[in-house]
Amino acid sequence: MNKLKRKAALVLLTTVLVIGCSNTSTDALSQKRIQELRKDYPISMGTAASVNTRDVPFNEILDFTDSVIVAEVVNQVEDVSVELPAESGTPEGNLAEKDRVRGIEPYKPTFISYEVTVDEVIVGDEVKDTVNIMYNSELSDMEPHLKSGMKIITAVKKRVGSQQEGSYTFTRYGTYYIVDNHYVLSAFESESEEISSFTNITNGRTINNLKNEIKKLWK
Repeated sequence: MNKLKRKAALVLLTTVLVIGCSNTSTDALSQKRIQELRKDYPISMGTAASVNTRDVPFNEILDFTDSVIVAEVVNQVEDVSVELPAESGTPEGNLAEKDRVRGIEPYKPTFISYEVTVDEVIVGDEVKDTVNIMYNSELSDMEPHLKSGMKIITAVKKRVGSQQEGSYTFTRYGTYYIVDNHYVLSAFESESEEISSFTNITNGRTINNLKNEIKKLWK
């Protein structure tokens, strides 16, 4: 190869390498930017004192999820108090009857609820354009506190019963914040391998990357 051709080849190779490096750098947020964003999109690291829980990896969340959605938070709405079904002859019904005899009020959990508009269903069942997503108020110290205008990707489970029609539950274990228009930050992080194996390939990376990883896990 003569000097002129060799120089042209080196220039071309350098250009390819620069383009390649440029594309790679835009695939993920820098650690500095992630730290800045965490002021507004904090990791939900609290615990619920009155409830025994275990940290659940994303793939397990999908096992009992109806859909994974892209949504924007409209606002926090009034808390919802729900009377659990306790039909006569069922274990729940028998327990509720015993409580009534003892003068104990039946357990009526209260749910912290947010109205959201649904932009996209990534996987799973169809979801209406506007729904409420919620979690048990006893878990408020460990679940995300959403704010109006936040955009999220979250796994949701449809609630049953007339009191909860059109509502879904969600959790920090299946929630990501959309940040800087194109990227996502996980609502929960853990050093455990079963949790970090998924967040290591999704946290701080692009929305499309997270969507693709979710689709791989969806069964």
